[in-house]
Amino acid sequence: MLRCSPMLQRVFPVSSAPITRHPLPAWLWLLAFGLAAINLRAPIVVVGPVLEPIMSTLSIGAGTASLFTTGMILCFGLLSPLAPGFAGRVGLDRAIAWALSLIALGGLLRGMESVTLMLAGTLCAGLGIAFGNVFMPSLVKRDRGDRLGRTMGLYTVMMGVGATISAGSAVPLMRASGSWSTPIWLWAGFGVFSALLWWRLALRLPAGDGAATKRPPMSRLFRSPVAWTLTLFMGAQSLGFYTLQTWVPAVAMQAGVPEATAGLMLSMINLTSIPASYFIARLASRLTHHSLLVLGLCALIAVALLGLMLAPTASPIGWALLLLGAGQGGCFSFALTMIVLRTRQPQHAAMLSGMSQSLGYLLAACGPLLFGALHGLSGDWQLSLGFLLLLLAGQSVAGVLLGRPRMVRLGDD
Repeated sequence: MLRCSPMLQRVFPVSSAPITRHPLPAWLWLLAFGLAAINLRAPIVVVGPVLEPIMSTLSIGAGTASLFTTGMILCFGLLSPLAPGFAGRVGLDRAIAWALSLIALGGLLRGMESVTLMLAGTLCAGLGIAFGNVFMPSLVKRDRGDRLGRTMGLYTVMMGVGATISAGSAVPLMRASGSWSTPIWLWAGFGVFSALLWWRLALRLPAGDGAATKRPPMSRLFRSPVAWTLTLFMGAQSLGFYTLQTWVPAVAMQAGVPEATAGLMLSMINLTSIPASYFIARLASRLTHHSLLVLGLCALIAVALLGLMLAPTASPIGWALLLLGAGQGGCFSFALTMIVLRTRQPQHAAMLSGMSQSLGYLLAACGPLLFGALHGLSGDWQLSLGFLLLLLAGQSVAGVLLGRPRMVRLGDD
């Protein structure tokens, strides 16, 4: 058994609860883990590139069509708090299998040429992804406690890879097949394969293994300053990220950036966030104090926002590639890694993940709408970008507080 020095035990007390080890070869665990991570992002973005043909086929407006994407984010916010209790009843591995099954079913329904079925599929997939978002940090805490950094890095990388491939392949697949359903159904098939693998693995374990340690009531988490600090950081980060994902091309084009370059900016943000998220997860797992790290990440975002505000045509790819991508990807990875580092038990990680991601995604759903409304009031993007800078200041304060070596205390540690 690994032993910690007395000083480290005072800073990060070691839980007396036994560590559950998954009875699988490491390569098989990592394969299943990676497949699950891909399914938590690819189904979200696959609809966006083919939204215009969907609107034309179904004869619906932009408001209804937006429910196919923003409806998922609302599901994340509203349904995430239900995830820890579900995992406690059926066991963490079976809970992940159920989540992937819902994602696969949702994908199949979202490929149907029916508004009702597509909305039902959005709800199913949104519920599955909301639960999966909560379960994955808890899974890492349970099975890879000695490799937190590299495993959380792999988690964020696989989500980014899934989103990038899904967005980039949607239109070519639609054109090759002649149907917008094709890319959606292909990712649904990927979800079916992932779910079958997880069911195969989960059925090897007794039901209810995730409830081996009694889960404390959620009200205790609401009294934790560390939990609220992480929740505020996650909320601000998510709001900024989804807002920029929605509006960066429009902001750049209105300032005079060519359309092709503006589209490339968005791709560069997503591509840069992949290596940045892995590096930050590895680095964060090795540090005791994280305040300077998160300040540096927020500073990158601030420079990029100021660049878009004051000199958008000077270096648009630079603002996206080196600053927004690295800063946003790093902050997202930092927030997820803190869920694992600031808790002592897998059940606590699931609870903290549910709380922070629930409120975080509810805030994120409001971001693009508010950003666009501020543009409508002022006629340009200065006020909207100023709002993101103000939000970033609050995110920085929350990040500095979160960076102090303090654990979530729930009274049963």
